[in-house]
Amino acid sequence: MIRLTDDESSGSINTARADDAIASAQAVVDASLSMQYVVPLESPPQLVIKLTADIAVYNLYLRQAIVPAEVKDSYVRALETLQNIANGALLLPSAIPGTSVSGSRREFSRETMEDF
Repeated sequence: MIRLTDDESSGSINTARADDAIASAQAVVDASLSMQYVVPLESPPQLVIKLTADIAVYNLYLRQAIVPAEVKDSYVRALETLQNIANGALLLPSAIPGTSVSGSRREFSRETMEDF
């Protein structure tokens, strides 16, 4: 983490940079999970924690312009897994399902506007 965040060569982790990478990763994860679940998750399963970490690490490497292949592969797999969760192909048993949104019928449609 020091190597990925310490642009000033202070010898310590720049927590602001690390926090930014984590917050960005959490936003991506929450956006995907929100397709099926209420977010943020109260008690995220280990899978979600790992996906978030993989994305955060990728974000930190992007700052340096050289992303190792294994980091990029983990990132791509994380996004694929999130897509599977978003479309319902992979379930998170401990998460609270989201609610479906339904609206009233359309007031203006081809049928209702036919005589105008």
